[in-house]
Amino acid sequence: MRQRLLALITLVILLAGPAWAEPESWVGRNIRVSAPVADVRKEPAPASVGRDYDPLEETQLLYGDTVQVAEEKGDWVRLFAAEQLEWNHHNRWEGYPGWTERSALALEPEEWNPNFVVTAKWAFVRANPEPAAPALLKLSIGTRLQALPRDPSRNDLGPIQGWWKIRLLDGSAGWIAQKEGLLLETLDDLRDDSAGYRKRIVETARIFLGDPYYWGGRSADDPESKGPPNTGVDCSGLVGLVYQANNSIIPRDAHEQWMNSRKIERDQLQPGDLVFLGDPNKPEQISHVMLYVGDGRVIEGAGTGGTVREIALEERLKENPQRRVAYGRYLP
Repeated sequence: MRQRLLALITLVILLAGPAWAEPESWVGRNIRVSAPVADVRKEPAPASVGRDYDPLEETQLLYGDTVQVAEEKGDWVRLFAAEQLEWNHHNRWEGYPGWTERSALALEPEEWNPNFVVTAKWAFVRANPEPAAPALLKLSIGTRLQALPRDPSRNDLGPIQGWWKIRLLDGSAGWIAQKEGLLLETLDDLRDDSAGYRKRIVETARIFLGDPYYWGGRSADDPESKGPPNTGVDCSGLVGLVYQANNSIIPRDAHEQWMNSRKIERDQLQPGDLVFLGDPNKPEQISHVMLYVGDGRVIEGAGTGGTVREIALEERLKENPQRRVAYGRYLP
């Protein structure tokens, strides 16, 4: 009887083996973010609840972002965020490095090519093209997705009766209201009108006014979120997300945003340009960035405990008169 029982247990273990087996290695594979927002951590440890300064918070990823996995450690993977370039960690241009929970990632499906970006602060992916349909996902502004053609036999991309059809990472389809996103090629076409495109950048930045500052944050604030991940933006996360929502990708951190920008003078500022402040103790190191909105005003993520605000540039510079000031441009 005992031998039969042991044999039965052995058989169950063998049949259920895959559930207990080590997960398939993702090193060198194409990986996408499958959570609406995912933290990238300095060490493999989760964030705490709340927006107090957390030195382990590096940056955040959005659904559909590409990552390159370098190492696996239990429920965590060490990765490089491919679309968030930075220099400071290893003195070379690379994707932002850090640790993310494996559960927030998924293997990239075949032929999943983002061609659409969420432009509303938050967009709901619904099961059917109806306002009351169940919500499958809630996605932050700046999230890039794959919009599907109206007719599968032709590549006629566009909304269908007020809705965009979206292909999700698991292969299923969802629907986003027409007003909540745009095709990337549409945003590229808008660049031809430089003044209009700059105005669009400013309007996008104003969506964030009043949102809480969160060190390492790179997602729209969701008051309903209990975290982690906590939602919100830091100064460079705000600027990067505003640009991304308009199909312009710039480096992740303030210093690298300054490094990669075209240098201009203050009297050349136009809406959408950037204003940088040096570190109080190391002037050559840029540690803060603000977005110029015209009429002598800027929008910034004002620091831990603060919010995203709009303020006169002259007034802002008086707050830290000892800091180095520089100006940069990415827009046409």
